[in-house]
Amino acid sequence: MYHDYLPDFSTDELRGLAISGGVDSMALAYLFSHYIKTYKTQHIADNPVQDIFAATVDHRLRPESAAEAAEVASNLRRLGLRAFVFPINWSYVLGHDVDPSKQANVESIARTLRYRVLGSFFSTHEVTSLFFAHHRDDQYETILMRLLSGHGYRGLQGINKANSIPECYDMHRAYKSGLVDDQMRPHPFLKFSPAGREMRALRSRLRLESTLPGFEQFRSHLGINDLSARFPGQLQREYDAGIPYLSPLSVEDGGITVYRPLLEFDKARLIATCEANNVPWFEDRTNTDATLTTRNTLRNICKVNELPRALQKPSILALAARSRRRVQCEENEASRIIHRQVAIVDFDPNVGSLLVDLPLLYIGREMRGRLNQPARDEARRVRHRLLAAIITRKMISLVTPDNHLPSISNLGNTVRRLFPYLYSNGTGVLDGADRKAFSMAGVQFEPIPSYKSTRWFLSRAPFSSNFLRAVTTTPERTIQRPNWGSNSHPLPWEAPRDPAWKTWKTSLLWDGRFWIRLNSCDRKKGLHVLPLMARHTKAFKAALDPRERARFEKLLKYHAPGKVRYTLPGIYAVEKLHKSQEGSEESERKMMLLALPTLGVQIAGLEQWVRYDVHYRNIDMQLLGKRKCSKTPNMNGFTARISVSRKKRQQRMRKVVG
Repeated sequence: MYHDYLPDFSTDELRGLAISGGVDSMALAYLFSHYIKTYKTQHIADNPVQDIFAATVDHRLRPESAAEAAEVASNLRRLGLRAFVFPINWSYVLGHDVDPSKQANVESIARTLRYRVLGSFFSTHEVTSLFFAHHRDDQYETILMRLLSGHGYRGLQGINKANSIPECYDMHRAYKSGLVDDQMRPHPFLKFSPAGREMRALRSRLRLESTLPGFEQFRSHLGINDLSARFPGQLQREYDAGIPYLSPLSVEDGGITVYRPLLEFDKARLIATCEANNVPWFEDRTNTDATLTTRNTLRNICKVNELPRALQKPSILALAARSRRRVQCEENEASRIIHRQVAIVDFDPNVGSLLVDLPLLYIGREMRGRLNQPARDEARRVRHRLLAAIITRKMISLVTPDNHLPSISNLGNTVRRLFPYLYSNGTGVLDGADRKAFSMAGVQFEPIPSYKSTRWFLSRAPFSSNFLRAVTTTPERTIQRPNWGSNSHPLPWEAPRDPAWKTWKTSLLWDGRFWIRLNSCDRKKGLHVLPLMARHTKAFKAALDPRERARFEKLLKYHAPGKVRYTLPGIYAVEKLHKSQEGSEESERKMMLLALPTLGVQIAGLEQWVRYDVHYRNIDMQLLGKRKCSKTPNMNGFTARISVSRKKRQQRMRKVVG
């Protein structure tokens, strides 16, 4: 049972500001400076503030940008903030002798680099809250641009007030990661248990209240008998005596959250704030060039022309608010359906697989003679197709290796395969023999045979042969394909005589699913993480002792059946060899499989010279829900009931599917 204690922060923490030097960001800097000086004991983003780091990214797209960035940093220091300037090295990104200002997508590239620079800097300094100065006018321009691009209501929600930092998906501790390692520290940044003082006060109150009549019947429901809360990122696995127990991987969390506190304020008000407090700012002349970007053109049109009332700022912002409410209602309804019908049967973070029992969406009973009944039924089907697409998208999010989820509009064919009764006038669904496996967004959908037609197995889609050739033949950064000639395997390699452990490598996101970091005390052999390949499996099994080999085969059979096992990460050792051929020296690389870290299987003695740590990427843990059964007795006076209408609805759905 989880215990929802408020996080306790024992020390003051740093906060970050992204400052460009414009009037909006300088107003944000002034407001922060004035706030922390006036209210020293107040919290920002739930934490007491130790110091404010203000970072300015010099894009080097104008000759005077370096001087302006230095002046901005000087002004920030006068406000009492710690200022840093980070110039972008375009030659490293685009190559030498390439003018970035002439690139067609220079804005997109600059945005990506800006976020990655900020993510790298603030994650290094353990800053988890980063504030931007987007204002109401930026929100208005963004929604107008999306409206002109033909977006639907889901694309008209505008800029979020808070979200995880974008463009940093593969950066550990920056994007939704780092919390698991933080919990391993002697003094973690985030604590899930009450502080000592709060715990003593809580025990004192419980002792006083335990003498009240009727307290005993509440003990099990309040969880007082078990105050040791587990880390929320950990999953529990049911024990089966016939299957070797495999500890589930921890699920990552944390990272940098971007906040935009000025979205409710117009730019004119921010200008007035800077003018009233003598805060200088710089004007970027490229922002006024109407021919440079689409946003500049739109900004100029809104400034010199009076748009129709429907396109003016109040109407557009009201449209965005309605769109956000509508999307939120749809997402909440889809989540309720998943939880209510226990659609997720099992999720395995060690493999990245998902067993689902697709929820049954209520179609409605046929009522002949009712006015406009066919139109009513079709409207209901359209609504349920949308909910089915959202549910499918949520399930894909648990398994996919992609950074971005597919849009709702692109899931039509997938929904048709999974929920065929929403597209037919009949009342039946596809038989098990008619269902076929398919892939979408890097996820393989496989129907479960000999079972009802709503159960599917989701896993990572198999790697393509071109991908495997690329990662095993590129000589510079990965591994050359070894040529052994036979099934011989150079195992075991001798461990180093004088082990000297290196520092842990930075965790890297492998295949968009697993955060993996390595440590080795052997400098002669390189370590690479590649997919499990069939040609290495036989020799790897031969290197295991009989008991471990039997356990390994059972783990593969139960957790990674069929081709799923070849999507698992494997740790390979690579040794570079040299051979002479006609006076020249060619290099060969010898590769061997050492371990499958997610399954906890490795060759004997590997722990003497190689260590590894692996976690599953961040997912929405609330989708997994709670167990269906509960042995906790009901409280006195409480009787669980189900409405008659819901009973009838469930009976009708069983008839529709069955």
